[in-house]
Amino acid sequence: MCADIRLFPGNPNDANREYLPEGIKGSDMVVNENGNNSQPYPAGLLECHGTIADQVEDTWYEYVPASYQGDKKVPLVFSMHGGLMSGWGQAVYTCWVQVAEREGFIVVFPNASKRRVWTIEIEAKKRAAITTPNEENAYLNAPPDDIADNHDIRFVLGLMEHIKSKYKIDETRVFMQGMSMGDLMTSQFTRHYGYLLAGSAGSGAPVDPGLLFSEDGQIKNAGGGVDIWQSRLELDAVAPHYHMETQQVVAKNLAYWKTVNQCEPIPQIKIIGEKNLAFFNGKAGHVVLCDVKNRDHGQTFDDAELVWDYLFSGASRGADGSIQHGETLLPRTGDTWALAAATDRSQVFFRNRLVAMDAPAIKHQKLKYHGLNGDSVVRDEYICVPLTMIAHVFGAELTFFDEGLSAELTLSTGVKLQIARGNIGCIVDGKVESMYCEAIWRGGFLYISLAWFCRRMYNMHVSICDGVLYATDHDAQLSLNMAVLIKELLQGKPQDATTAVEGEQ
Repeated sequence: MCADIRLFPGNPNDANREYLPEGIKGSDMVVNENGNNSQPYPAGLLECHGTIADQVEDTWYEYVPASYQGDKKVPLVFSMHGGLMSGWGQAVYTCWVQVAEREGFIVVFPNASKRRVWTIEIEAKKRAAITTPNEENAYLNAPPDDIADNHDIRFVLGLMEHIKSKYKIDETRVFMQGMSMGDLMTSQFTRHYGYLLAGSAGSGAPVDPGLLFSEDGQIKNAGGGVDIWQSRLELDAVAPHYHMETQQVVAKNLAYWKTVNQCEPIPQIKIIGEKNLAFFNGKAGHVVLCDVKNRDHGQTFDDAELVWDYLFSGASRGADGSIQHGETLLPRTGDTWALAAATDRSQVFFRNRLVAMDAPAIKHQKLKYHGLNGDSVVRDEYICVPLTMIAHVFGAELTFFDEGLSAELTLSTGVKLQIARGNIGCIVDGKVESMYCEAIWRGGFLYISLAWFCRRMYNMHVSICDGVLYATDHDAQLSLNMAVLIKELLQGKPQDATTAVEGEQ
C-alpha cells in the first residue's frame, strides 16, 4: 500500500539570485523561479562519500523511504543534477523524494566528479572548440575518446552495483532521470548502457543531433530500446548551442527515440492545463514527449510525478532483456474528446486519429479598414474550416442552399444553426447572433471559425499556438513543441529518422 506523503513549509528567499543557493542545504529555505522550484531540504536525505571508480572519491545522496525494511526488492531511480548543481540540489528541485516515499522505491542523486559538471560526449565537429573555451563551452569537460574511459560513466556504473549490494533492489526496475546537463548525462548513459535500465527520462536539454545520427542519417546507439520520457519547456532556448532552431532539435531528439524504439507514427495526445503529452507506443519501448507551456529551462516540480505515474510505474526488463509493460498508475491515453486543426492542413486530429477534410483549413484575418484612408488594421485572425468537416466530426446534419453559399446545421443537441457567405452573424434557433468573423466561400466550400463554433456551440476549451488549434472539454493550453508535432502529423509526414536529419550537413 502506498504511504501518505506531504509537503513541509519552507522559508522563501526570492531575494537570493545565486544559481544554487548553498543556504538551502540542511535548511527550510526555498527558492522558486520559472525554471527551478525548490522544497525544504529533505530530512531523510543521506549524504554519502566513497571510492567507487578510478581511485577517486565521489559523493552521492540516497533517499530510502520509511517503508523499506529490506525484506522485498524495490525499484531504484538515479536522478542526475544539472550543470553547476549537485545531487542534493537535484533532490530539492524535484519531487522524487515524495514519490519515492509514497511508492516505496529508493532514489539516488549522484554528484558530477568535476566542477559540478558531467563529462558528456561532444559532437566530433565541435570537440576542437573545447581547447579554446568560450561562452558556449565554458562549462564543458573534455570527454575521453572512449566512453568506457569516462569517469562519470564508470562512477555511475559502479554506484549502481554498490546500491544493489547495500539494498535489496529489483534489478529489472532500474531507472534514470536528469535535468539540463543531467538530461544530457542520462541520454549519454542510455544510448550506451540503456540495456541496464527499464526507463530513462530527462528534462530541459535535448541532445546535439550530431551525437544521435551519422551524417548519412544512420542511428548511433549501443544501448538498445528502452522506455523514454522527454520533458521539454516551451521557452527553453538551450538548443541554440547546437546552432539550429530549438523546435528542430526537439523534433530530432524525439524522432531518434521513436526510430530506436520502433514506435507507431500516430501518438495519443493529452493536454492537462500547461502539460502537453504525446504517448508513442513502440515495439522496443515506449516514448513520451511532455512539453510544458510558458516554462523555460529546467524542470517542473512535478516532473518526477509525471514520469513515474505515466511511464516508470509500469516498466520493467524481462528475462529476455526486452522492456515489459504492466499497468501504470495513470494510463497513457489521449484526451477522450479532442480536435486539432492547423492552417493549410487537409486533415484534422480527432480523438487521436487523423481524419481527412474536403479542403484545407485556412487562416482568415478580421480587418478594420473603413475610415483609415485605404489602410487596414488586423483585429484578429482565425483558423477556419469547411462546414462539411464540422458536420462530420460533430455528427451534425448539414443541408446546403443557394448553390452552396448558405447552409443549415442541425446539431446532435437539436440546435439549428444557419450560416451564409459573407455574413459575420448567423441564426441560432431562430435568433440572430454574431460570430468572430464572417463565413467564407473558398474553393467551392463554406468556411467558419472553428474556435467560435467549439466555444459557442459546445462550451469547449480552445487553445491556439503557432497556427494550430486544439479544442477539448477541459482546460488545455497548447504549447509550441506540441503544435509543431501536430502540424507534422496533419501534414501526413510524422518525423522519422530520415526527415529528422534533413538538411543537417
